[in-house]
Amino acid sequence: MSGNIIDKCIGKYCKIVTKEPGEEKANVVTGIIKDIDHDEGFVTIESNQGINCLNIKTIVAIKPRTK
Repeated sequence: MSGNIIDKCIGKYCKIVTKEPGEEKANVVTGIIKDIDHDEGFVTIESNQGINCLNIKTIVAIKPRTK
C-alpha cells in the first residue's frame, strides 16, 4: 500500500482489509487510524476491539467510512 494513501487517512474512521501470507481469507478491521510508522512498516488503529497494529505490507484495501 502506498504511503501517501495511508497518510491521508490519519485520524479518520476507515475499513481496512488485510491478508496475511499463507492465509485463505482476508481480515477486516474498522477503526480510527492513529499513527503510521513508515520506518518499521506498521499502522496503529483504535477499534472497538482495542488498539491494533497492522503491517503495511499486508494491507490490501483502505476505505474511509462514516461512524
